[in-house]
Order: sequence, then C-alpha cells, then structure tokens
Amino acid sequence: MFSLNKLSDDDTPIPIIHRCRPDRVGKDMSGLELHEFGLALFTSYLSDQNFELVAVNMNPENGAPHIMIWNPQKVLFYIWVKTDLAPNIPVYVPNDTHDVITEISRKYKAILSFASITISCAAPEFNSIPKCGEDYFAVLNDFDEV
Repeated sequence: MFSLNKLSDDDTPIPIIHRCRPDRVGKDMSGLELHEFGLALFTSYLSDQNFELVAVNMNPENGAPHIMIWNPQKVLFYIWVKTDLAPNIPVYVPNDTHDVITEISRKYKAILSFASITISCAAPEFNSIPKCGEDYFAVLNDFDEV
C-alpha cells in the first residue's frame, strides 16, 4: 500500500480535493465520478514517477477505466484501474472486462496490469456516500502485472 496524498512537513497526509464542475459540489459522487477521481489520482502518481500517458479509456460499459502508459524504461503497459471507497479494496477478478483489456493489451503488445485504489473522505460523515468537491485520502493498494 502506498498513500497517493502528499505529506506535510510532519509527515501527515494532506487531503486531496475532488475537483468537479461547480454545479456538482456537495452532490453524491456517481460510480463513474469515483472511477474518474481514482484514475486522475493514479495518472498523477504515474506522472510523478516519470511514466508517459498514451491513452485513457473511460468507457463505463467496460467496468472500469483502462490506461496505456510508457514506463521510464519505455515498456508499454495497459492498466485496468479500479477505485472503491474504504474499507473496500478493489481486487483483480477475471471477467468480461478482463477479456476486453487482454485483447487490447495484446493488440498493442503492452504488459497487462491492474491497479487498485481506495479512497476515504477526510470528513468521516461522507464515507458511506462520497460527495463531489470534498477532501479525500487515497491509497494505491496494488499495481501489478496480471
């Protein structure tokens, strides 16, 4: 596990603000918005690690976002990114989505990988239904080849 939050000088995690359209602030976050938020946090982390984003597939019918990236050694990865609310930890489960992303990763000769992200609201009263525009803590639970 790895915190996606930046740390203060005393190593306390700094909450991350969920950025959204002004008309969505304070409203319940949809499943798609939750996945988009996790994806944004993960791609920011990858950018900090000198990965280069190639493509993003945010097709909700495919179950979760997928991204294609080059790592610093110029190896191509196709990553299935799943996000959920704490205490739930998204896990890799082969299903129809797996079949789709496996086919795409083979087409581009990319290494198929999985990333699991858990977020929790900094204000505990919003943890059962996350709200747009609130502050969050985020953890990268897993990032591995499948």
